[in-house]
Amino acid sequence: MRLRIYPVSLKQGLILSASGGLAQALTLPRSSWWPLAFFCLIPLYAAAKEQVPKRAFLFGWIYGLTLGLLSFSWLAEVMAGYGGLGSGGWVILFLLAAFLALFQAVWARLICSFQPGKFGPYSIPIIGAGLWVGLDFGKNWVFTGFNWSPLAVGLSSVPSLMGAADLIGLYGLGLPVAAVSGWLFYLDLKNIKTYPLLLISILTVGALYAYGHKTYTQWEERISQGPEKKIAVLQASIDQMIKWDRDHRDLILARLETLMNRAQRENPWLTVWSETAAPFSYGYDAYETEWLDTVIKKSRTGALVGVTAVEDVNGQHHLFNRAWLMTSGGSGPFYDKRHLVPFGEYVPMAEELPFLKWPFFQGVLGAAGTYSQGPSRPPIIYDNVRLGIMICFESIFPYLARDRTLEGAQLLVVTTNDAWFGLSWAPEQHLHQSLWRAAENRRPLVRAANNGVSGYINPSGRLMAHSAQNEIETYIYPISLLPPQYLELTVFTRFGHYLPAGLAIVTALLALVRLLKWYIKIVPKNCE
Repeated sequence: MRLRIYPVSLKQGLILSASGGLAQALTLPRSSWWPLAFFCLIPLYAAAKEQVPKRAFLFGWIYGLTLGLLSFSWLAEVMAGYGGLGSGGWVILFLLAAFLALFQAVWARLICSFQPGKFGPYSIPIIGAGLWVGLDFGKNWVFTGFNWSPLAVGLSSVPSLMGAADLIGLYGLGLPVAAVSGWLFYLDLKNIKTYPLLLISILTVGALYAYGHKTYTQWEERISQGPEKKIAVLQASIDQMIKWDRDHRDLILARLETLMNRAQRENPWLTVWSETAAPFSYGYDAYETEWLDTVIKKSRTGALVGVTAVEDVNGQHHLFNRAWLMTSGGSGPFYDKRHLVPFGEYVPMAEELPFLKWPFFQGVLGAAGTYSQGPSRPPIIYDNVRLGIMICFESIFPYLARDRTLEGAQLLVVTTNDAWFGLSWAPEQHLHQSLWRAAENRRPLVRAANNGVSGYINPSGRLMAHSAQNEIETYIYPISLLPPQYLELTVFTRFGHYLPAGLAIVTALLALVRLLKWYIKIVPKNCE
């Protein structure tokens, strides 16, 4: 029996697509309604199927817009509070969400043209899932990349569902998740012939869980056999509004020194400070540099310190966001942030785009930093352990953690300053991105955040301990490293996003074909 899906009205389509975007947003921490990940595309399927292309495009855009406005609403607070834009922060949020929503709009435009009679209700969801994964993956690269809420990211609430990340990564896991939504959409409880769709959906989720639980148990056992290292994490909870104010400098330094003294009473193997925890340029600000050297010498252990650094490159001063390994013997190797935040830490194409000099944009860019991109560097070696460093925003990009692991990192370290996010959902969402980096590469990970959420994660993807937000404290984490025989490279680490990248290419080609067909249709064959 051929299924018949009737197009919905404009009003119904808008409600359906917005509810789908809401459902996906609810899969994210702090709500963590992760089961909705397997259902959130159903409303968009219902809205887009057999619609005219323009209307399907609109419905997909509404889905993406709703998702964006809800999942990174904190951006408006950042731009209003720290960018000085007031209500203009909501304009920036809307523009970014509207742009990113184009990816979902393209998906809906492509999927609306597939008919059940031609492809069957079993294959269309696979096609739709492939298109979704390809487009989701593309968000990592367009305009330097920003993909805060991939489809499968909410599954981090259940480590046993994350297992396949070591095969296909976070974005690849979107394929079975999206396929289940499609199969459930075509399920008709009044038609027994469609019941296998329910069975396929259950088997898919069951297979994900079974494989994930097996690997979870395996890596929990492996990490328990490794040597334990006591790591101290300093969470100073410095308010962003006073962090760079020289009138508060002594207060900030005193707080950091107090936290460092607490750490040393526990005799840690390594102490980790958050991103730019020391609010000065090491080596450039003489008094503060001497203070830090004295604090580190007193500690008698190694510390990975977040600072800014000024260096002369080809006769010009460059500012770097740096994680610097320091010991009682002085400053050692360091890592400079490579993937900077556009319009936050640098202004892309500032000279090539004249409109960025308009008063409105100058108001926005006045809050932006002027950091330079750091070069590629090998992992930092400390006490014969290779540390793979990521700074803040970098932890949402799988390729960076993968690069560190390929270079031999045994422990991944994320330093971040999430004070920008206030009391929004963002700190928890940011933390859960790190869970995926640990699971994809099967490496332990420690996270040091200025005001939370700090913590550490096992290679299984399990969050072992975490801090409270806005708490001023020194946390001691007993982190286990993997024994040498288990420092293998996962399939994902070796081959990367082979599946999402392939699907992205197929999606681009399909979109090009559709575009050419549309162009041929509207252009007369005979112009005489």
